[in-house]
Amino acid sequence: MTKKKTIYHFTKNIRAVVDAFIMRYSLLPDQAIFDPHIFPWVKELEKNWQAICKEITLVRASNMPSLGEISPDHGRIAADTRWRTFFLEGYGYKRVENRACVPLTASLIDKIPDVCTATFSVLEGGCHIPRHRGMTKGMLTYHLGLRVPQDRMQCWIQIEDGEKPYVHHWSDGHSLLFDDTYNHEVWNNTEQDRYVLLIQVKRPCLWPARLLMNLFFKGVRYSRFVQDIRKNLDHS
Repeated sequence: MTKKKTIYHFTKNIRAVVDAFIMRYSLLPDQAIFDPHIFPWVKELEKNWQAICKEITLVRASNMPSLGEISPDHGRIAADTRWRTFFLEGYGYKRVENRACVPLTASLIDKIPDVCTATFSVLEGGCHIPRHRGMTKGMLTYHLGLRVPQDRMQCWIQIEDGEKPYVHHWSDGHSLLFDDTYNHEVWNNTEQDRYVLLIQVKRPCLWPARLLMNLFFKGVRYSRFVQDIRKNLDHS
């Protein structure tokens, strides 16, 4: 049986055109890495990182589904079942039962404008996420390091920006903000788990691009891509 295509696949061939339109009206330059503090809400998350960490580490990583289990459309990049996720919200849908486990985190996320997705991302020891890229420049991806392996130099993300890749080793309580349409790859070459709060927000743009992004994300909200994740979360 041929697998039904999702909105991700349908937009693949027009991605360059859509991204070009977004960047024409973007209030930020086209680059891979940004100062996280261009968003005022980042300081509030960093100030509360220990409390956020305490909330999520009460949830055992083994009780979190792997991304591949709940999102088959992530395919090869989620083949390693040691990449686990704890969903809080995505494209307007909120996981009430998960948010109840982390009430402070949920309340802080509710104060962030233009959230697309919010999850805790856990890489168990030895996990590797292959080189890949995101689907649209309409989003920026934020990481807050929460529990980083003691040998942090063996746990990193590599983001391609020009000839020299940018390598980031997470630190507890520190932030990373990047455009995930730049190819990136992730390793945890330790025996400890890495916990990160992962939030995707809409790129700041003038109204023509904001209108396009709102239409696009509405399409994503009702696509099989998102509906399959919702269904699988309900049964996980």
